[in-house]
Amino acid sequence: YRARVRTIVTRMDQAVSGFFRGRLTIALGSAVLYSFGWALTGIRYWFLLGLITGVLTIIPYASLIGWPLAVLLKYLDVLSAEHSAFDLMTIVVWPSLAYLLVQFIESWLLTPWVQSQSMDMSAVTVLIVVFVGGALGGFYGLLLAIPVAACLKILAEELVLPQLARRATAPPQS
Repeated sequence: YRARVRTIVTRMDQAVSGFFRGRLTIALGSAVLYSFGWALTGIRYWFLLGLITGVLTIIPYASLIGWPLAVLLKYLDVLSAEHSAFDLMTIVVWPSLAYLLVQFIESWLLTPWVQSQSMDMSAVTVLIVVFVGGALGGFYGLLLAIPVAACLKILAEELVLPQLARRATAPPQS
């Protein structure tokens, strides 16, 4: 069984490494989107803040750190300006809207699309797997749901489906 086990393990290794390459791609795309959004809202250090927040998307929910930092930087910028008044739209709403828009794009469009391409699963399957993984395993479920599902898919393709195909084509026993 050595050759078969080697084939299965190699496919699993490719799936898991594809998952991590996909997460890095998502982090890069998110960093660009965060930087662009915060540049539009006029936040100082938008590039650095966007880069940090984008890299933190590798860890689920860690990018949340970028949102209060963006609001704080905008608040300090408004405070340092002469003849400035506290404007809720400028300080809180626009940076928050930029953050939430990028979060929506990353969570509902970018992640399912990139992970489905790198894991050979449909985008809907990726979303369902993440929801189930989060519900069952919390933080670790979110983190490991996609690679575990890819490995289970490989095991099913290599071990279960051939057995079912053999049983389906076998002549009926009397």
